Amino acid sequence: MNKPQLSILAVLLTSCFHSAQASESNGYITESGLKLVPILDSRFEYNDNIGRYSDAKAPESSSVFVLEPGISVESDRGGNQYSVAYQLSSGTYLDSSDDNYIDHTLSTNNFIRLNSRNGVALNYSYQYSHEERGTGLLAGDELSTATDEPVKFAIHNVNGTYVYGSEQAKGRVELTLGYEDREYKNYRDTQLPGIGRVSTKHKDHRELSGALAFYYRVMPATSLIFEVDTIERRYDLNDPITDLSQDSVDIFYLLGATWEATGKTTGKLRLGLQDKSYDESTKEDFQGFSWDLDVIWKPVKHSTVTLSGAQRARDSDQGTVYYVDEKSLYAGWKHYWLNNFYSNLSVQLRDDDYSNSQRFGQQLKRDDELFKSGINFGYEIFEHADISLGWNYENNDSSLESNNYKQNVMFISANANF
Repeated sequence: MNKPQLSILAVLLTSCFHSAQASESNGYITESGLKLVPILDSRFEYNDNIGRYSDAKAPESSSVFVLEPGISVESDRGGNQYSVAYQLSSGTYLDSSDDNYIDHTLSTNNFIRLNSRNGVALNYSYQYSHEERGTGLLAGDELSTATDEPVKFAIHNVNGTYVYGSEQAKGRVELTLGYEDREYKNYRDTQLPGIGRVSTKHKDHRELSGALAFYYRVMPATSLIFEVDTIERRYDLNDPITDLSQDSVDIFYLLGATWEATGKTTGKLRLGLQDKSYDESTKEDFQGFSWDLDVIWKPVKHSTVTLSGAQRARDSDQGTVYYVDEKSLYAGWKHYWLNNFYSNLSVQLRDDDYSNSQRFGQQLKRDDELFKSGINFGYEIFEHADISLGWNYENNDSSLESNNYKQNVMFISANANF
């Protein structure tokens, strides 16, 4: 390990120590009642395949220093809750400066209780972020090796939910409306040798969404859900290869339940049908089974198991594809072996089946199976500050040889909400 790496590691550990000294209170309360929570997350890692290249290409490796400072401002007045948060994320690649990034996230979440039966939630977020090379629009050797920086994009999202019915009521109705705008900031009209035009501007889009959900309480801690969700996505431009419209409408018809069992298990399960229809009549629509699941199980006080999964059709990030049938499953286990010492294990599986896939003008059959796993061991210096050491692994098995890759990331992190 060279001297710059040692100095970065020292900064990471020192920042966590000083943060932890003030972390026992987890925030500072002003005279006006506002709660201020400074945030400082940091990580030093070694990545053995930063571009997610296949075995056909020599991998690029690099050490990476990630620093994520931020602040949250919260208020709870008369049952009304307000919060504003900002966090910056800076990634510095010591051996590949082209992959450096600076991301910003600003959000506000607010809930106003009009009376015992009526409430309104109003939320907004702005995200200026990036996609690492080898993912999203730059997945595959052809693109990852030919580009010199991550894809950058900005997202504005605003949504509001009207709630009728108290938490103790037999029935509760929630009506949600939302709007999202995504715009890509680079590679907007780029020519790459042997590939042709790579234009992220063709992925700029806007979404209008709405959801109507009815919760019916059948037991003190269990409610049935009857829900209809709809999402209308409009792209600014047609497909760059076929010049066909990319616009679509998704409608989900869902039945499910939420439950909470004496503090040990909380969960939400929804099952139903998805109807995805395209404005372009020549495109193949999708009608099929859809589901999502979120469960948190605490068999004992010092152990938590998390399980989540979903299945739905989505738009593809790249190429001329009508839709991607995506199935995913995640499982995690956090266990405290001592009061302050814990381990974290996780496994994630995702299968992406691409319909009518065309890439660089060629008709291709594409199916990706992504496997992720991670393990880390952490020590909590105080309740809201910890350091951890771990390893993450990715393996993408694709029917396209150029999209196969393996990646290992070893890291040490220090995080504090002080």
